[in-house]
Amino acid sequence: MQKLPIRHPKAPRRRHLALTAVSGIAAGCTVLCPGPTAFAGPAPATAPAPTAPAAPSAAPTEDAAKDDASVRTVSDGDTLWSMAEEVYGSGARWPDLYRASRDGIERAARSHGLPSGDGDGHWIFAGTAIRTPAPAAKTPATSTPATKTPATSDSHLARFADQVARSGYASQSGSEAVFDLDRRYCEGTLFSGMWPNPQSPYIVTNLPEVPGQTANTNPPVTWRLREDEAVVLIGTTPPPEAYFSFDLTMVRGSLHTGPVLWPAVGDPVNRGTVKTAGATPFGQPFALVMTGHERTRAEVHEMLAASGLGDAINDATIPPAMFRLGLGEDADQFLLGIRTAAPEPGFEKALDAYRAAPPLQILRVRPKGISADQTKPVYAPAPLPVPRLRTAGTGATELDLNPSLQKLRQRIIDAHPGFEAHDVAMERGFEQSYPGLQSNKVIDPPTPGIGALSNDADDPLSPSFSLPDGSFVVAYGANHVDTGQASYSSISLYADKEAAVSVAARNHRDLRGTARDYLPDGPDADKLYAWTFSRAGDAGPTGPHVTELPSAGTDFCAQYGAARPVDMSSMQAVARAYMQPETLTHPALSSLLLDRLLVFTPKSKSK
Repeated sequence: MQKLPIRHPKAPRRRHLALTAVSGIAAGCTVLCPGPTAFAGPAPATAPAPTAPAAPSAAPTEDAAKDDASVRTVSDGDTLWSMAEEVYGSGARWPDLYRASRDGIERAARSHGLPSGDGDGHWIFAGTAIRTPAPAAKTPATSTPATKTPATSDSHLARFADQVARSGYASQSGSEAVFDLDRRYCEGTLFSGMWPNPQSPYIVTNLPEVPGQTANTNPPVTWRLREDEAVVLIGTTPPPEAYFSFDLTMVRGSLHTGPVLWPAVGDPVNRGTVKTAGATPFGQPFALVMTGHERTRAEVHEMLAASGLGDAINDATIPPAMFRLGLGEDADQFLLGIRTAAPEPGFEKALDAYRAAPPLQILRVRPKGISADQTKPVYAPAPLPVPRLRTAGTGATELDLNPSLQKLRQRIIDAHPGFEAHDVAMERGFEQSYPGLQSNKVIDPPTPGIGALSNDADDPLSPSFSLPDGSFVVAYGANHVDTGQASYSSISLYADKEAAVSVAARNHRDLRGTARDYLPDGPDADKLYAWTFSRAGDAGPTGPHVTELPSAGTDFCAQYGAARPVDMSSMQAVARAYMQPETLTHPALSSLLLDRLLVFTPKSKSK
């Protein structure tokens, strides 16, 4: 009997808790605001089950047969997601179907020789009866002078808002939305696109300012933090994918004019480290607390525990020893960005929906004082220490693949006799955050500085190279996921050394097996890749492992209705390697076999 392809990674079992989150609208939005954020519907609790395998029809299970009017029978090709779309108009409601029919779903799995007990509906089979309960009644909205929380059913957010009010804290709500760096560059809002990953659009936090504070430099995407204040994110983690993370960074400088100092603040919370209220890292309720104050953190933890999220609290410490907290002109500003990359097969629509209306709510909370001036701390200093970073590297290496890589290089050259090949080396692109912070290494393309934004990544970078029409470039190297060095890896091309806007990208799933085009019998071929990005048309390479690039004369910004110039003939490549599975942080750069480029231009006819 056919198994379904998706299995959720194991994590310590916790209680399942429901969460309905909404996205608020930040006050005082300016030109740096993302597009409007719609109110999110009920947030997914775990990822939807894949398509049902064919199976003989089965009698309705007893838990589903209680009400024939509220039963659907699984047919070939159904998923819980698709059934929830049919019943409720939203695939994100699939956990309601699973919970109502858990016993029958798990019995069907056992009857087909599959294990059960995970509590997440990994498999569904044709013929299984699924109950479709009516939507739960909504409770009245809870509000206080400082906080307004939309009506929800069984909402951790509403409970937290109540706890904030009871604890004598003030709060302000913000919002989450995708922030398109390419678009913002073209519209003139950003001084550079700064090498964004086109396969992983960033979800960015917007927060309102505290009344009376010094205005933020990049409102509302960057925010200052009062010494005894906390920023709290409550919501649902993304659906199954190769990598996601919540990256807290510091931004010192203007994103409009540049340059900027942009280091990570500690390690991100990622899919390997996140604490959730469920048995998997995906689609589960969670909370993230960002503060530098020990007493505030303890009290916010208590509020979250009373809200039902005690086992799902994650911390991102902003250590006052390294960063300047406060609401005055000299205080540092911070930015929370969320990366989502490479959905598991069958979860592409779920991830699109997550990005379109993030089921997340961001709040800034702070103790109230007797003074009307909200910019002054209420609590005495209680600085949190600098957290230990996760240690990179295991001693494992890809360097034994170098002989096979050299053979691959030669085979690529031999396959294109009508073209001249030029090597372009990749090198360390970005300094690590804390050394870069101390050295004041600003990002100012083509100078990369510390713009990598994440301690989870290595981002080797190429120098700029010319790629005129009629030419092509072959990127090749180790597939860092298949060698075990990363959970997500990719190769991306960018145009214009100063604009650094994204043109094309392929990730480890796209690249898998592509080296066999040149090494059909190579024993290491499945650990290598070779992908072509071409402007040569029919005169150059064709096939499934070729990406056709826009012409060097293309007006890049026209797609956004803008007229800012981009030199499309000048290219640069970034190779990403995120989160080594064993260490849950970036691979040790010394262990990686660096990606390479071969630029091919037509040979002159006289040769």
